[in-house]
Amino acid sequence: MVSTLSGRERDFTALKKPAQREIKVLGSKGNVSDLDKFKRVALSWPLLLGIFFSTFGHANVGEFVGFGSRVAGLAGAGVAGNAGAFSAYHNPAELGVETDQRLLFSWGFVFVQPTFRPITNVVTQNLFNSDGVNQGNVDTSYRSTLGQEIGISYRLIPDFYNFTFGLVTFLPLDAVAFMDTGEAYIPEYFMYRARTQRPQVEAAMGMDLGKGFHLGGGLHFGFSLTGNASAFINTQSGTASSMRFATSLKPKAAPYFGLLYASPEHSDSFGMGLVFRLPVASDNTMVLNSAARVFGDFAAVDFNFTALSTLFYDPMALELGGAWKHSSWGKAYAQVDYQVWSAFTPPAMLIQQPQTTNCKDNSATHPCNTVKISAGRIPQYRYYDVVVPRFGEEIALSDGAIFRMGYAYRSSIFGGEVSNGEGNYLDPAKHMFNLGLGLKFNHFLAFAIQNYLDFHFSYQYLVLQHIVKTPGNETGNMSDSKIGSPGYDAGGSLLGGGVSLSLAF
Repeated sequence: MVSTLSGRERDFTALKKPAQREIKVLGSKGNVSDLDKFKRVALSWPLLLGIFFSTFGHANVGEFVGFGSRVAGLAGAGVAGNAGAFSAYHNPAELGVETDQRLLFSWGFVFVQPTFRPITNVVTQNLFNSDGVNQGNVDTSYRSTLGQEIGISYRLIPDFYNFTFGLVTFLPLDAVAFMDTGEAYIPEYFMYRARTQRPQVEAAMGMDLGKGFHLGGGLHFGFSLTGNASAFINTQSGTASSMRFATSLKPKAAPYFGLLYASPEHSDSFGMGLVFRLPVASDNTMVLNSAARVFGDFAAVDFNFTALSTLFYDPMALELGGAWKHSSWGKAYAQVDYQVWSAFTPPAMLIQQPQTTNCKDNSATHPCNTVKISAGRIPQYRYYDVVVPRFGEEIALSDGAIFRMGYAYRSSIFGGEVSNGEGNYLDPAKHMFNLGLGLKFNHFLAFAIQNYLDFHFSYQYLVLQHIVKTPGNETGNMSDSKIGSPGYDAGGSLLGGGVSLSLAF
């Protein structure tokens, strides 16, 4: 099901069939070959980008703001349709909706700037995680989300259940990829550190089952990162220090499935959609083998450990939504997402089984000495599943303009609990307000092709939290204070917007 710009006209997926109209290039004499070349280029280069970056793909910009300004203006309520070329993410079943076009293509940009409340004059180091006590300010300046989005829907076999392929990609513009495990104990907005700072790829297929039912499935790509580092540090004159680092990035993927019902008689008037997503975690393993000779010609001290983390985690989710055209000028959207965050694994790195030795050989004259090294420890939190309601409304201003607005609410995965005890992971609940505008044009560059330009504006308000740390440090030592003491306020906002251009061939 797709949206309308007026009561008389479906969206860009329901233009007239090419066989029923004369395709002309403006300024030429019916040169259709130029248009065919344009279509091939429009399809090929995003596909190549998607294949190239699929080994990195894991961000979830779709859950964060929504792919495409059309769905973003509706607060991400895209399960029941209206996603157009970005259907491969929002509901792959929408790919199977029959249209008069063979290819849908969208290209857009998105920008979101986080602003968090300052955290000042709190304990940042204590005797639990350092050799002294330090009190100061916490850095709450996080990277903005800036990137381009590409969506494609191509009808591979129209005569076989309208079998259609879809691809959605997100590519950051300020860096190809940025990874950061964040802080384990210092106050940390862990959901906003780097979750949208790498390419994302969603590949899906959809088909028309008949009688208004459509089915689709896709793959949400992630990765596993493994790194090995070895270093030898020399302090004597006439010697050299050395280091080697090797890493491998292996792709992994989690499937997701979609179901869509659109009224056979009036597919644009009513529809319901369902999407089920399986979880995917981007694991990180780092193995370090190091040695340092720091006291004359004494034997070097060997230090070895393995550190584990989950850089990014997308939960299992069930999304149910509906759309209803209640009048000739308006259409309402409602959606509920159930996200299983109770199985969440944090991104902080955990040092396992650290070992040290200091010997030249295992003999009475050169016995091996060891230093006891404490293993890592990550604060234990209780995570909760969350329900995310989304509401949107489209209002036709004219045959060529449509206004959108949306609202969504996401509760904290901590169930409203704050970090008064050990640890300072922060995830305040947030209200999401969105506005959008869609414009229709009859020509694109020198081609007689109808196209749509969509804009959206988003504001996300993080509910204020007041944290007061309990007495003692993380081990219960009452002579020391917990990191984050005596307390602070957490909250802030995210401001952004975007634009997307959609073409139908």
